[in-house]
Amino acid sequence: MTIRICGLALAAFAAWGLGAASAQENAIEPGLALGQFLEDAARNHPRLEEARAELDAAEARGRANSRPLYNPEFEGEFSDSEDPANDTRAIGLSKAFDITNKRATRAKGARSAVDAASFTFEAEKRALFADLLTALADYQASKRLSDLAAERADVAREFSSIADRRAEAGDLSKSERLAAQLSFSQAIAEQTTARSEFSEARQALTALVGEVMPAWPVLPDPPAAAPPLDMTLVRRLPELRAAEARADALSAEIRFAKKARIPDPTIGAAYGREGDADFAGVRLSVPIPVFASGQAEVDEARAERVAAEQAIRNQLRNAEARLVEASGRFAVAAGTWRAWMRDGSDVLREQRRVLDQLWRSGDITAVEYLVQLDQTYSAERAGIELQGSLWRAWIDWLDASGTLNEWKATL
Repeated sequence: MTIRICGLALAAFAAWGLGAASAQENAIEPGLALGQFLEDAARNHPRLEEARAELDAAEARGRANSRPLYNPEFEGEFSDSEDPANDTRAIGLSKAFDITNKRATRAKGARSAVDAASFTFEAEKRALFADLLTALADYQASKRLSDLAAERADVAREFSSIADRRAEAGDLSKSERLAAQLSFSQAIAEQTTARSEFSEARQALTALVGEVMPAWPVLPDPPAAAPPLDMTLVRRLPELRAAEARADALSAEIRFAKKARIPDPTIGAAYGREGDADFAGVRLSVPIPVFASGQAEVDEARAERVAAEQAIRNQLRNAEARLVEASGRFAVAAGTWRAWMRDGSDVLREQRRVLDQLWRSGDITAVEYLVQLDQTYSAERAGIELQGSLWRAWIDWLDASGTLNEWKATL
């Protein structure tokens, strides 16, 4: 009977190993590469469509701001009286002239705004890729944990059933029978929790992708170590370049506000007939900036520029701190994972071999075997969680360094 119990437990471990491999294979759709999956998921995604619409709006504003500021004005006058000598008919054409070239200044600011919207679109796309990869990592880790919990529950259920039969036959003490039942109850509770967490991870991934896929791509193993820390990567981040472009646009706003303080003259010409006499004339008008001098608009633009510069400084600090910490977290996770792969797996295999020998020789009881068997499951679970942490740390480093697209191109 003892040999049978041991065989069931070890068979369950073997089944878990095959089940994990099968789950990995079933998670791969033939011909579906990870890079293609990311591009397909990003295509027509609401987050990117929103950013693309904002880019289109900025480009439309740029086209509008590159046009002349003033349109010509057509004027007509007609008056009819009882005395034909007093009748008046006249037409005129006038136009205000941009003497300080405000059009060029406004167009330059619009180009900077378009650059800012373009960089924002790039940043949003990279952030979406990072969220997709993180959700995929959580999905894969939670799926493996759910499969492991199911296998453990099956072993505990069979062990509890055998314990009940042996206890009824008088071959097992009451305490050992209760321990088997308790282990089964704990395994069922852990399986329920693992299924719930897997459902949440699947929901998050499906919500990002926008559809339920029959299979998901598998993340490749991260590199053994991150590249050397290069702080110049931060300066190339599209979100930082977008902030700098917005600051440039505000600088153009300052120049435009200064030029707007200088009134633009309006010149017009008119031709008509008054009674029996023809007449022609030229008109010149210049606004007098008495009540609205435009100084408040200049002060506003300057304050917004200062705020933009401080925002860049703050964003740069945050980006540098994030890159440093992301690099450190990945280094720790990668080192721990290498140690686990070097020592953890071998320890588990050795522990199972020793448990089998001790059980066969009768040196440990069923309860002792069960407790130590649960410890190996806990160790397996820790290994899966460690690999999930490694994936998330690597994705976070790719996002923080702005090299996610380069990495995706190598897939």
